[in-house]
Amino acid sequence: MKRFIILCLSAAVALSLSACTPTPQKQAETAETMPPTTEAFKADTMEIRNSGNEDLPEMATVSIYRVNKNGTGLLQEMDALETEELEAQGIIDLMISDYEVLDEGVELLGFEVKEGKGVLNLSKITDSEDPVKIQLVVEALVNTFTENYELENGLILQENGEVYTIDSVEADEDGAMYYNDAYRKLVGAEEDGAEAADNGDSSEEDSERKPEIQVLQ
Repeated sequence: MKRFIILCLSAAVALSLSACTPTPQKQAETAETMPPTTEAFKADTMEIRNSGNEDLPEMATVSIYRVNKNGTGLLQEMDALETEELEAQGIIDLMISDYEVLDEGVELLGFEVKEGKGVLNLSKITDSEDPVKIQLVVEALVNTFTENYELENGLILQENGEVYTIDSVEADEDGAMYYNDAYRKLVGAEEDGAEAADNGDSSEEDSERKPEIQVLQ
């Protein structure tokens, strides 16, 4: 009797083990019903997101300096060219059409970089005769090109091949001008300083005119 019971228990254990053992068919069904892993989900998402954009080129990012609304300084704008490589013509086009720093019809005659110094030759810097407007255009060109091309030794502006400088922007003997980190307020800063100096002088003069106080004993 005991032997019969043991045989029955052994048979039951064997049947339960066979039922739990995964078969190739069960493994395939389980794989189909399991949710995708995080890595697989990310891969599928990126593939869908980039679908149709495989042939689009990477565009070069550029920094453009433009005149602010008050006409007292510059604002920095980040933009992209239609080319993968940094191109001077693309920058000039943006400064004409998108940011109106340069006048319509301005042509790029040449641009070269040698030993950390750039030479930018334009057909016209600006048509304006306003000294403030001229300074802002020059500062915008200098900041834009020195930053994008990392010109440690400055930028020389040329108009039809002639070196272009103005009194309001400091330049080396060869005409090289440098990035101005005070670009946010270029106009009026010197006047503010002069007014402050004048106020200081007047206060000193007033103090000199004040009578000395004598202490009577």
